[in-house]
Amino acid sequence: MQDLNAAELLARVMGWQDHELVLRHVPELQLLAYYKYDYYQRFGPGRRFIESLALWLSRLEPEDRPAALELVEEKLVYFSDSEISHLVEMAYPDLIVQERLRLVAEEYGIPTHKVGELSRHARFEELRIKSLYLGLSDGARTNELRRASNHQINNEQIWQAYELGEQKSVSMLKDLKEELEKADFQAQSPHFNLVWLLDDFSGSGNTYIRYDSEHKTYGGKLQKIYEQLHQRHLIDPSHYEVFLVLYIATRQAIDHIEYWSERFTSERGFKPLQLRVLCKLERNLALTESPTASIGELVAKEKYFDIRANDKHMKVGGADGRLGFANCALPVVLSHNTPNNSVYLLWGPEQCDYSGLFPRVVRHRDF
Repeated sequence: MQDLNAAELLARVMGWQDHELVLRHVPELQLLAYYKYDYYQRFGPGRRFIESLALWLSRLEPEDRPAALELVEEKLVYFSDSEISHLVEMAYPDLIVQERLRLVAEEYGIPTHKVGELSRHARFEELRIKSLYLGLSDGARTNELRRASNHQINNEQIWQAYELGEQKSVSMLKDLKEELEKADFQAQSPHFNLVWLLDDFSGSGNTYIRYDSEHKTYGGKLQKIYEQLHQRHLIDPSHYEVFLVLYIATRQAIDHIEYWSERFTSERGFKPLQLRVLCKLERNLALTESPTASIGELVAKEKYFDIRANDKHMKVGGADGRLGFANCALPVVLSHNTPNNSVYLLWGPEQCDYSGLFPRVVRHRDF
């Protein structure tokens, strides 16, 4: 009954008089809602996707509603909670373990196809113990990664934040020393060899590394992490690797991070960053790369944008918020929160005028 009521509401908002139009659109939307969209974590109690869609469409002018529906039906890319969890589960066996095997092969001249020999090598186990895992946001899902490792990552190696105080750093090195001694490895003055930085999504890459041309300084999480690793003596400056593992990232973010991290590390004398992405979103996904005329006009309309959302944090991306942070113009939604790299019509917060279809909870609130 609730599905029928929602379908009737949607038909009324769209002005569909022909039953064929209802059958063309509603069953597919209801199917997607059942499998994915109803579980968007920012929807309130008793609120489901079809109702939210109808209310969202009703706030638009009637002539703009077909383009908005086309955006949802043809362009929307929604990552469900189970899909992101699957990427997290892949990260350890398919990426982290493989990098350790590669490093052992390079250090000891063992052919990479001799997986059994590499995995039995003492250095392979030593690198497992000497690995440090840091979450860069709530989306890093560090607990899920630890469980997916099948007890290969212990609690003392992994931390849900990237800012480590002196006390926590000392504690981690103490635990590392104990683990090395237990496994009969040299444990005097222990350091981590491998640092794994974990995050769920990057749309532009600016959060991780950016350059202020006026002051000729670098900012972002990577700059802080590299300096912290050296200041806290967590790594041996002559022998370490830093990996940034992103479960999902756009090509724009990948190119940005690779370019600016290479400049940053080479100028500061740090080891280069190794970027690894499990799911890559290519440039043609952006609505500015493959737009239909109607969708392009819709997302650019100023009347469907609340200027309050264009705060100082959005301006770091150097763009108008209508097309998202850094003009990424993405049609992407993550089950726990819509990235602000997507178009405003998707992520606009509920306290704004013309809030988005999948409203975002912002980290920084200036209004």
